[in-house]
Amino acid sequence: MSFIKEIFIKQFEYFADKADEFISNTSEYKQNTQLYHYTSLESLESMIKSQSIRASSIFLMNDPNELIFGQEKTTDKFIQPLSSKLKQLYERQSINNFSAFVFSLSELNDDMNQWEKYGDKHKGVRIGFTPKNLLEFWYKIDSIDVFLVPVIYHDNNSKYLAPYGTIFNEMKSSFISDINNHYANKEISHSELNELQFFCSVISSMIKRKEWSSEKEWRIICISKGIFHQNINGSFHNGKSKIFIENRTGDTLKMFTNDGHDGVASKDILKIGCKAGNKEQIGYILSLLYEKKVIMQVSQSDIQTR
Repeated sequence: MSFIKEIFIKQFEYFADKADEFISNTSEYKQNTQLYHYTSLESLESMIKSQSIRASSIFLMNDPNELIFGQEKTTDKFIQPLSSKLKQLYERQSINNFSAFVFSLSELNDDMNQWEKYGDKHKGVRIGFTPKNLLEFWYKIDSIDVFLVPVIYHDNNSKYLAPYGTIFNEMKSSFISDINNHYANKEISHSELNELQFFCSVISSMIKRKEWSSEKEWRIICISKGIFHQNINGSFHNGKSKIFIENRTGDTLKMFTNDGHDGVASKDILKIGCKAGNKEQIGYILSLLYEKKVIMQVSQSDIQTR
């Protein structure tokens, strides 16, 4: 493992551990111990039929300026000439640097904005994931590093917002300090600079404007050890690139019943956004799960409607 990656892994693991420690002590999280993913019924159908879950490239997020915004908050903290060289690389960056991927979640169990923006305008589904199960699911892909971390929101006064802003800033500052000290009297090579730019982009992808703070977003981050990893796939459709890493396994189906509670699905895993036609929707989802022979005790009571 290179020096730059070693420092990144060390600091990012610290951040992930501290964030988990914090959320584990909050009352709302203690009740269900879940994070939530909102999506359309069609997307859930696709996941069940293909027995796979995808994480999207950090270079292809909803806000096209998201990565640039985060990079602006980190680059100036590096010593010269690192700072200048990083800025030059950022200007030429492209989706070809796609070997980091995210799967987005929220702390919010039943949120109107989440239903509107991500849950097919209240007609989709909300899936509850136990973090331990979700991490273990992604760990099953060989040759990737996986983290579960909260997104950090930045205000106009150069501050990272609570509750995770302080520990994020500690992580970011320690990473930059270690890099600055290492290269204070040493020239950085071209390959090392590209690697530094990549890990700075991963850190930067966690920073969003305060206007997004109501989403209380968390992300699974998958970092591949090579851009030609067998689980990485992509397409170019309607003028848009779709680059993703995919975990295609029979264990995918257990994620939708949240296995791990003495062999019984924990409650409130799937929630339908709209009660209109809920019998047909619930029956359809259950039939898909049973058709694929999920080895779980799951019933209609495990799928609720708003």
